[in-house]
Formats: sequence, structure tokens, C-alpha cells
Amino acid sequence: MNINQIDLRLLRSFIAVARAGTFVKASQVLSITQSALSQQMKELSSHLDLPIFEKKGRQLILTNFGHGLLKKIDPLLDQIEEALLQSSIDDQNIAGTLRVGATNTYSKIIALPTCMGLLRENPSLKIELQELSAQKVLRELLEGAIDIAILPQDYQFSELYWHELITEQFSVIGAPNTIKELPRNITLKSLAKYDLAALNGQFLMRQKIDAQARMEGVSLNLRMEVSTMGDLLEIAKSGEILALGSSIALANDKKLMAKTIKGDFLTRTAAVCWRKTKFVTSAMTEFQEKAIKISSSLQSAITKRKSPV
Repeated sequence: MNINQIDLRLLRSFIAVARAGTFVKASQVLSITQSALSQQMKELSSHLDLPIFEKKGRQLILTNFGHGLLKKIDPLLDQIEEALLQSSIDDQNIAGTLRVGATNTYSKIIALPTCMGLLRENPSLKIELQELSAQKVLRELLEGAIDIAILPQDYQFSELYWHELITEQFSVIGAPNTIKELPRNITLKSLAKYDLAALNGQFLMRQKIDAQARMEGVSLNLRMEVSTMGDLLEIAKSGEILALGSSIALANDKKLMAKTIKGDFLTRTAAVCWRKTKFVTSAMTEFQEKAIKISSSLQSAITKRKSPV
């Protein structure tokens, strides 16, 4: 084994391939060509006594030796990179690049203001924020393409750490005068006679609404299905159709009102999460702390905005 010839570049590429499972995906993460990446892995393998990958179809599978190597060097490389970045600037200023992922509502309401707060306080920091479906955020997180994410806590994986941010009960959303006319205690059964809009079936929120409806034996009059909470809010503003959705999304909207809907399935918790093998950088720590504060403020704002029951 000739470890003197192994540099950080080779190890970083190895981690990307290990996470992605193919040269195609890993090369996209690293922004290099597949041929260059393949050559780097050949070079790394030549310095080691044991193989790190084995091929199964189109997938590259880590060997036992590769698994052990990944587990040891993944957090160490991040730690080295942060130490090198921080050594060249004021210790109070966070440097480097933070890669963040979040689902639609959480991106706009929690992740974006959190990122803006970090940027204001840390002029040497850069942030890449991606708004993706929950499944894509999870995949990017597990493959190492993003560092930290905000997701519904229903998506639990043993490879990830989770920290709760805010819990919400799903709501019926509409113009204030319409919401005030609704019954005191709202259930899906009490909403069955209304024209409704909701997210489409690929979203966890919609799946939970459907599960609650089945449990109650209710057939909802869903006149429109959309793919973002933003579209749902626009529909609700029309005053013609009530929206079933997230009260968190109303935090900055003064034209709408929400009432919570009773139901065991009609709840979700936002959580910030990261890989257990990931070295927790200063930027990740600050992101988590700011996200917690913003979520706490959101909870207070939502409580004040809800129509009295």
C-alpha cells in the first residue's frame, strides 16, 4: 500500500462514487467528466492493497474494505476542508459552501430565511439551496450531494440524524369570511359538501388526507389537484374553492385564514436532518440553530393567525 501518493482529490472522488453508485451520477456531483473520474478511481485503487468497488450490473458496489474506508474518511475530509478554509479568515466568520435541500413549503418558509440569515452574518459563506420533492432530497442527502435538509419527519432513515423543528395539523384554508362560516370543529366529513383543492397524490400530505378520508368513510369533492402549496394558496384566495394544506404556508400571507382539521393522520412534523457519517461543519450547526428559531417564530405566528374555535 502506497498511501503517500493518495491526495484529497482522490478521496473526495471516491466518496462521491461510493454515495452515487455510478460514475455518471458521481461525475455530475463533482462537475468532472466520467473518464477523468474513472481514471482517478484507477489511480486510487493502484495505491491500495485491496479493491474498494465491485461491479454488479451498472452499479458500483462497495467491498467490505471500501465500506470501512468510506466510514473512516468521509467525516475526516470535511473536517480537514473546514479547518483549511477557516484558517485563512476571521475565526468568527464561517467560510466554505453549504448545500441545503428542502421540500417546497419548508424551502420557502424555513430554509430560505435561514439561509439569508447565515449569508448576512458570514460574508465568506456560499449556500446552494435546492427545492426538491422529499424523495429527491433524501436521495441527494444520502448520496452526499447536499449537506443538510429540511423534510417531513415521516421519512425516517437509520443513516440520518433528525431534529424536530415544528409540528402542524393540516388545515382548511380560504378567505377569512369563508373560513369563519365553517363549523366550530372541522373534520373531513364536515368538508365533504365543499369544493376543495389539494396537492396531488405524489405528496405525503395528500396521501395522509386520503388515508384519513378512507378511515372516516368520506368522499371528498376534490375539484382541483396541484403540485405546490403556492398554487393551493392562490386557489384559496379566489374564494370559490377551499384548500386542504399547510398552515405554515400562511405565515406571510395576510389574505387567508386557516382552521385545523381534526384527524389522527392529518399531522406532520418538519425536521432538519443530515447523514450520521457527515462531519458537522460550523455552517451546518448555525443552519440548524437558525432554523429552530425561525420555526419557533412560525409556530407563534400560526397560533395567532388561526381563527378562534
